[in-house]
Amino acid sequence: ICYNVISHIYFLCLKGGADFFKLDFKQFFLKFDEPSYIKFLKLDVISLIASEENVQEILTELEEYVSDANSEIAKKAIRCFGDIVIRLDNFEDNISIIKNFLALKTDYITCECLQVLKNIFRKYKEAIEEFEDFLSNITFESMTEIEAKTAYIWILGEFGSQIEMAPYILERMIEIQKDL
Repeated sequence: ICYNVISHIYFLCLKGGADFFKLDFKQFFLKFDEPSYIKFLKLDVISLIASEENVQEILTELEEYVSDANSEIAKKAIRCFGDIVIRLDNFEDNISIIKNFLALKTDYITCECLQVLKNIFRKYKEAIEEFEDFLSNITFESMTEIEAKTAYIWILGEFGSQIEMAPYILERMIEIQKDL
């Protein structure tokens, strides 16, 4: 029953009814004993009902989910973070959160953050300055997902003039691919 109810709420949010649920956003926070499919659906709902009034509490909660034992939940929480800050024009206030994600230095978290950062940089081009050091120190070998590699290549190409090491990183990536 829980899945059906949350699915209907998700559908209502998609059709413009997110305002009905924005005051009850805490009801959609994840519980440790819920099945993964419920958690994924709740994260979708949370990303839709986030508003100026509840965004900080929601982003703080999402930050907790990034350290979840289930890597798929952690990756979904990072994607939700990106969706929310882009939709609500709220990235400048929350740069520290994504930096906290990156400080975990876990491959799958770094990969997901790169994909989110690519979308964030499309909207907030000036934000690249905050991540230049991080982007210069990523090892291509640690990226396990194709989407993360393509996001990294896009970022290096788009902001190559601002990332000092970009040409050398791209050259190394090409050499690695040739060897495969």
